[in-house]
Amino acid sequence: MDWAFLAISGFLVGSLLYTGWYTTRYEPQAKVPYAVIGFGVVLVVFVNTWLDFVRDQSNWFRGTTLLGYAIVALGLTLLVRERRQRSH
Repeated sequence: MDWAFLAISGFLVGSLLYTGWYTTRYEPQAKVPYAVIGFGVVLVVFVNTWLDFVRDQSNWFRGTTLLGYAIVALGLTLLVRERRQRSH
């Protein structure tokens, strides 16, 4: 479960980085908000991952955290998809 936690956390951070990069190419005024969001996401992923490896967490905690990460990553992926369709 630890490796799934790390993989989905990495996917979330990667999705955010890609979405921020894609968005700020066309909307430069969004750089500061994406930087703030990115800092928050990296902080939450780091703290949750650190806690998961240092303390024995229940599977409910891990599962709901992974579900939340997956939902955020899905939303970011859909956002990029919509912007790509709009630009073509």
